Amino acid sequence: MQTLQLTNDVYWVGALNSTLRAFDIVFEARFGSTYNSYLIRADKPAIIDGVHEKFTAEYLSKLQSLIDLKDICYIVVNHTEMDHTGSLTSLLKEATNAQILSTKTSSLFLKNILYSDYNGKVVEDGECVSLGNKQLQFIHAPFWHWPDTMFTYVQEDAILFPCDGFATHFCDERLFDDRVDDFSEDFRYYFEHIMGPFRKKVLEALDKIKQLDIQMIAPSHGPILRTNPQKYINTYRDWSTPKPPQNKKLIVILYVSIYGNTKKMAEAIAKGASTVNTEVKLMDVSGISPEHIRSEIESADGLLFGSPTMNGDAIKPIWDMINILFSLNIKGKKCATFGTYGWSGEAAKLMEDRLRGLRLNVALPPLKINFIPTEDILKKCSIYGYDFAKSLTSF
Repeated sequence: MQTLQLTNDVYWVGALNSTLRAFDIVFEARFGSTYNSYLIRADKPAIIDGVHEKFTAEYLSKLQSLIDLKDICYIVVNHTEMDHTGSLTSLLKEATNAQILSTKTSSLFLKNILYSDYNGKVVEDGECVSLGNKQLQFIHAPFWHWPDTMFTYVQEDAILFPCDGFATHFCDERLFDDRVDDFSEDFRYYFEHIMGPFRKKVLEALDKIKQLDIQMIAPSHGPILRTNPQKYINTYRDWSTPKPPQNKKLIVILYVSIYGNTKKMAEAIAKGASTVNTEVKLMDVSGISPEHIRSEIESADGLLFGSPTMNGDAIKPIWDMINILFSLNIKGKKCATFGTYGWSGEAAKLMEDRLRGLRLNVALPPLKINFIPTEDILKKCSIYGYDFAKSLTSF
């Protein structure tokens, strides 16, 4: 695919990566992804965002099919992550008359990306830059999802370029949302993983654009949204708005068990926790994808993790659950760990250490049981659950 015309003067000049299956190593991209870059052929031509370094040659070729690169006046860097700026060094060698427009934070990051002097201008929140027959307006959106991010809006075309906002890791060369296959599940997945931890900042940015006439949203990844773009904005607002507090505290107990002994502990802990005014969800994670319980984890007031010790460690399914926490809004959430063991018993402490590193609040010391729990030990587990539940209401 070469280029795609969005309006009379605006073109998609990005790259398709249909074979990608893991973005930034950790994020699933089951249908690949795209690196969306845009050319505005105005009186003073401008480029919005760039592509991954490995697509540089293809990218420059696409641009050259539409414009002499020396005629480019501006390169807008909405966000400096390398999937957007990997091609920037090569582009600047050809677009020798271009000035980079970015936030102040982006300008600081660019020093450690380009490692050379460049013609740059820091644009303020709400500032406009004229392209002659068009005007770029810049909206700062820090921590959407990086501290450097901004949006670019072209009033004459009513297009919002929100960088990673409203994006999807979804590759389809038809590109427009009304032409591609259903991408709703991947759109939600992207939000939860990339934007989810920054919901408050998402709402702040949405408030800044609510007065704009937006007829098209052109993100940095995935489909270009031209069919009822307000629908996607409203969806982001709904997903980011805090839900009303529940009458009962929610405790989610995630465990894995080999011979059923850790399961017995988990059930006894759940029984004890339930005697307080709480709702308890007990989940054996050995057969559950971490992605399917993200919302439960994020909505929980308290989290308990249980695993037996195998070869001096907790076992993989529980680590898979813990490993998704970095992309969730869980800072300060109360937690504790438990598990059975045969001859060493490191699992509970290792889990606790990792949870501390993720800045959760460890409410109780780890509870470890050797081999098969007796009735007396299960009573101890029940008390542990009770104490944990009580900690959710103490200050």
